[in-house]
Amino acid sequence: MPSVLLPIKKLVEVCREEGVDQVFIDGAHGVGCVDVDMQEIGADFYTSNLHKWFVCPASVAFLYCRKSVTHSELHHHMVSHDYGKGLAIESCWIGTRDYSPLVVPSAVEFTNRFEGGIDGIKRRNHDAVVEKGKMLAKAWGTNLGSPPDMCASMIMVGMPAFLGVSSDDDALKLRTHLREKFSVEVPIYYRMPKHEEVAKTTTAYARVSHQVYNKVDDYYKFRDAINQLVCDGFTCARSL
Repeated sequence: MPSVLLPIKKLVEVCREEGVDQVFIDGAHGVGCVDVDMQEIGADFYTSNLHKWFVCPASVAFLYCRKSVTHSELHHHMVSHDYGKGLAIESCWIGTRDYSPLVVPSAVEFTNRFEGGIDGIKRRNHDAVVEKGKMLAKAWGTNLGSPPDMCASMIMVGMPAFLGVSSDDDALKLRTHLREKFSVEVPIYYRMPKHEEVAKTTTAYARVSHQVYNKVDDYYKFRDAINQLVCDGFTCARSL
């Protein structure tokens, strides 16, 4: 999905005003990327992965459940001998399972080695990805997909219209081509132009990320790969 910060707290308030009984937030990229405060957000449920931005194995995630009159009615989907003791206890032992979440304390210790801990990492990731996004947009003569203050550690960057991305299938094939020919891995999304937009408008956006292990050469490599495709006359219609 394209990357953009959403006003979750305000959206939850709107849901309450409209009489929505329960609100579930899928914050897949949340922890380690943006500030996450359950009390401030006010949702009934919130889930997030820890492998995306909190340096944990792929199976590590968490589920927050707000205490309410219906809290005792929540149960793990796999019934075991701890049924009825509360969702947290029911989730502790469900037979064969992956114990990767036990690494979370080590992940916290690791991120604290960096200046400012996870907050410092988030701040530097944001500043770096905005800088690199602007560099790419300038090199390609395009634009960012949203204002920098609506970005966290990811940013949408418009790609040259000359590439001729005209469908989701084109976007996927271009992503594969970049990986196989240039060893560049980046998600690419098709944006259908509006009726009033003129020809040669931007129809593809790259979702560019920055994490502590990224180097400036990673972004130069992506920039140069796209410039090379344009220079060679590459278009999705003729070349893929």
